[in-house]
Amino acid sequence: MNEIKRVFLLCTGFFFVALGILGALLPVVPSLPFFIIASVCFSKSSQKFHAMLMDNRLIGPHIRNYHENNGIKLKVKVILVVSQWAGIITSSIFFVHNLPGRVLMGLIGIAATIYLLSLKTAE
Repeated sequence: MNEIKRVFLLCTGFFFVALGILGALLPVVPSLPFFIIASVCFSKSSQKFHAMLMDNRLIGPHIRNYHENNGIKLKVKVILVVSQWAGIITSSIFFVHNLPGRVLMGLIGIAATIYLLSLKTAE
């Protein structure tokens, strides 16, 4: 692999890790898809960072399940969807006071929920 492609994938991996962290903090954005994309980028650019992501005690097992085509455990899906909607509802009540913002949050929440539920459920 040439150096430009490796550096691009490395930077892209860090970008998606940042989005994953942001997604863990924001109620509307699921973080797991961003960490999965980051792991793919790191697997092709840096075994060190790929191993760090896969060995993380919080997200590593979920990424590993996804990569091994086992999907995401039902318990994790339920926690993700419930916490996402709790955050959306709380945010729309206390922080977003206009209808277009609430509608946008709801649409993003619906799309994220559909995506999460469409993932294969692991045993």
